[in-house]
Amino acid sequence: MQKPTANEVYKMMEDAIGEKDMSPAMKLAYKNAPDLLVDHGISCAQSIKSENNALDMKTSVLIFLASALAYKDDACLHAFTQLCDDVDISNEELISMVRIVKHAASSGVIGASEPILDFISKRK
Repeated sequence: MQKPTANEVYKMMEDAIGEKDMSPAMKLAYKNAPDLLVDHGISCAQSIKSENNALDMKTSVLIFLASALAYKDDACLHAFTQLCDDVDISNEELISMVRIVKHAASSGVIGASEPILDFISKRK
């Protein structure tokens, strides 16, 4: 795979989500640190857009949205929700994804609270 230029990556993103929906951080990276934008483009090409991706685009977008939601990444959430119509993700599927992320987050809190719960059980 030939390494893309920052201009090529920026154009790819612009075509995919539109210039107005591109995050300010991506625009700033393009202007000030084009190598970061190129790395981002390579990451995309090796994951979601890879010909070796065993998942269909709909599933890939749902997983990306779930990860962005878990990381509270507003820019990625905004950018990728723009793709939902293109890959036929329904409102019900989006709500189910949010519920699954909410469940995983709350499970993580319960798991992380083990030292507190252990302390309480030893206090009794």
